Amino acid sequence: MRKWLTLLLSGILLFALSRVFFSDDFSMIRAALRPADFYLDGQKVNISDRPGYYQNGKDYVPAALEYEGTIYVPLSMVGKHLAKPVGWDPAKEVAWLGKAPASAAATAPAAQPPASQANHAASAEQVSAAASTPQAPQPSAPPAASSLSLFEISLGDSEQDVIKRLGQPVRREPSALGYEWWIYNKSYDRYVQVGIRQGKVVDVYSNAPLAQIGNVSIGTSYSSLTGKHDIKRSVTFTYQGASIQITNQMKERPLTIAGDTPIMFYLDTQNSQKVTALRLIDKLVLLQGGFYETKWTYQGKAPEFDPPPLTIKMRELVDAAHERQLLDLVNIIRYRHKLPLLTWYDPAAKVAKGHSKDMENAGFFSHVSATTGLDPFQRLKQGGVVFKMAGENIAAGFPDAIEAHENWMNSPGHRKNVLEKGFLQLGTGVYADYYTQNFITLLTVP
Repeated sequence: MRKWLTLLLSGILLFALSRVFFSDDFSMIRAALRPADFYLDGQKVNISDRPGYYQNGKDYVPAALEYEGTIYVPLSMVGKHLAKPVGWDPAKEVAWLGKAPASAAATAPAAQPPASQANHAASAEQVSAAASTPQAPQPSAPPAASSLSLFEISLGDSEQDVIKRLGQPVRREPSALGYEWWIYNKSYDRYVQVGIRQGKVVDVYSNAPLAQIGNVSIGTSYSSLTGKHDIKRSVTFTYQGASIQITNQMKERPLTIAGDTPIMFYLDTQNSQKVTALRLIDKLVLLQGGFYETKWTYQGKAPEFDPPPLTIKMRELVDAAHERQLLDLVNIIRYRHKLPLLTWYDPAAKVAKGHSKDMENAGFFSHVSATTGLDPFQRLKQGGVVFKMAGENIAAGFPDAIEAHENWMNSPGHRKNVLEKGFLQLGTGVYADYYTQNFITLLTVP
């Protein structure tokens, strides 16, 4: 397979500085500490001689904190005045007041208010639980097979199961790996792609805000992810009599197998490695797509992991499907960032398609054409696109639009184009495994 390549466009018709975010073990947030009055059964409780504060045994601590407009009250303060124990199980992420649930760790410590860290930022997990800082996470037991679903869709489900739960898809389009993508894009909160082969689900992907597999969702921190799943440097399993060994991409796109189900977690390396997309993927699809460096050994007959060949017509249909999916994926991520959604602009798409085809046929990979010498902006002008601003992303060697998009989002220059709030239109062009995106804002004439 051709080596995966990416190249960022250094010239965008805006002069702006790029912000670079560095990875960390967990995400830090800003939380405002707030004094607050506390009432029990309608009666104000005098917590201390400082109204709005209480004593945690040593210090005066504000009785509440505010995060993104929501007020949180530490459980320990409530428990103290109700004379009820409070606790927090970091493995299961369960908090309680009074009797501990049977599923909670018997030795879980009493909660301490995150507000006691008055001079420090609090992690998202501390804020939401209002409990003690958990110990270094230990991988918990993998979720049961029945919980491995994405928007209620699991690998192996039938077409009828999918229609019953999600309804009819907005589009049905071919994939490069021989199955059919069902696209559900009516709601950006619940966008999902479902891969169907021979009447069964073999692939499910989403980067939508509400996407969740088990207890991992969009925005889950890397430390929390590794506390829930055993992420290893090497993933091994057997398939068709062959022993498979996959070199994992632990900090970008970790793969794990829960039970017998492969799960891919796409991480946002530009935002503290938070989970940014989720994918359930059949073992055969995983091997056919060449998503990871893979080795296998076998005895007897060699296993067959090559994807089915595509006719010229089918290749054209797959390319067109990738183009439409790239628009969806860009708009989902812009929706998550509260940015204007992009509309399809066919003249820009034709220019993008021509550049992808040029790169494939002439065997080069560059924003500047090896055959014409034109740069992206010259190509757009030649294609009759009159723009106020423009930018281009290119990629090559990826098995599908999902992989190309996620790779762009982990590259600062490409990401900047995707999240540039000034862009209003998009044209995408895919030819074989070459991908081009032309972002533009049309020049309006008074």
